[in-house]
Amino acid sequence: MLGRHGNNLFWMARYLERSENNARRIQATLHHALSNKDEDQEEWSSIVVASGYADIFDSFYEIKSMSNVINFLLRDENNPNSIAVLMTAARQNGRSVRTYLTQEVWQSLNECWMNCDASLKRQVSIQNLPSLLEDIVKGSSMFRGALYGSMLHNDIFNFLRLGTFIERADNTARAIDAKYHMLLPTASIIGEREDKAQWEIILRSLSAWRSFNWLKTGRLNPGEIADFLIFDKRMPRSILFCSKEIKTNLTDLTELYRGQYKSLEIADDFYTELRQNAKIDINNIDLRGLISNLLYKNNSISQQITHDFNLN
Repeated sequence: MLGRHGNNLFWMARYLERSENNARRIQATLHHALSNKDEDQEEWSSIVVASGYADIFDSFYEIKSMSNVINFLLRDENNPNSIAVLMTAARQNGRSVRTYLTQEVWQSLNECWMNCDASLKRQVSIQNLPSLLEDIVKGSSMFRGALYGSMLHNDIFNFLRLGTFIERADNTARAIDAKYHMLLPTASIIGEREDKAQWEIILRSLSAWRSFNWLKTGRLNPGEIADFLIFDKRMPRSILFCSKEIKTNLTDLTELYRGQYKSLEIADDFYTELRQNAKIDINNIDLRGLISNLLYKNNSISQQITHDFNLN
C-alpha cells in the first residue's frame, strides 16, 4: 500500500474517533449541567482547557459559557478540533481512499458527515443538542459496524483500527489526566457530592457509566474507577484494551509485510507495562506519572507508525 493511502486511512479513523469522543464529552457535561439546573461554567471551561486550544477560544470569546463552549467545540472553524472540522477532514481522507472502502463503510462515513454538515451550518440550540450529539455517536458506531461487517481484515483494516485505538487510548488517558486528583486515594475520604458528580462525568464521557455500575453495583470508589478505565481488559475504552488492539494490528501488518518495525516493539512494551501495572494495587501507583508515561508512549507509537510505514 502507498504510504499516503495508509496515512489517509489512519487519520480518517482518528478524526472520526475524535469527533465521537468530543461528542461524548459534551453529552456527559450537558447531562451534569441539566441534572444540577446549573450551567456549571467551570466544567465547560475544563473541556476547552483539555482540548489544548484554550488560547484560540480566548481570542474569539469573552467568557467560557455553555453556549460559547458548545459552539466552539461543535462548529467553530477556528478550532482545529471542532466536530465540524474533524468530520470534514475524516470525509476528505475517506474520499482519497474511496476505492479501498466497501460501499457500506463509505456510505456510513458520508452520511455521518452530511448529517453533521447540515446540522452545524447554524448555531445549535440547547433543545436540539442532545439529538445532534446522539446522531454523531450513532454515525461513528455505524461506521465501525460496517467496517467489521463488510471489510476484509487486511492491511486497510489494520490501518483503520490503529487510528481508532491510538486515538481512543489518547482520549481515555487525557480524560483521566484532566481529573486525576478526583481519583486519588484521598478523594474517597472526602466523598462530597460534587466529587462523585465529577467521577460520573468521567465515566459517561468514556461510555463507561453503565458498565462500571453493572460491575460495581453503583459504588463510586475513585480507585476502582481508575483501575477500570486503565486496566480492565474487558472495557473497550480502557487503555489496556486499546494497547492490546494496537499491538494486534501492528503484529498483523508485520506478518503481512514481512518486516521488522520498531512501532511493534514500542507497542509490545506499552502492553506489557500495562499488564504488569495491572497486578499492582491502584492506590500504590503514581497515577499522574503513569498517565503521563502512557500518553508519551502512545504518541511515540503513532509517530513510529508514520516512520515505519512511510505515512505522509
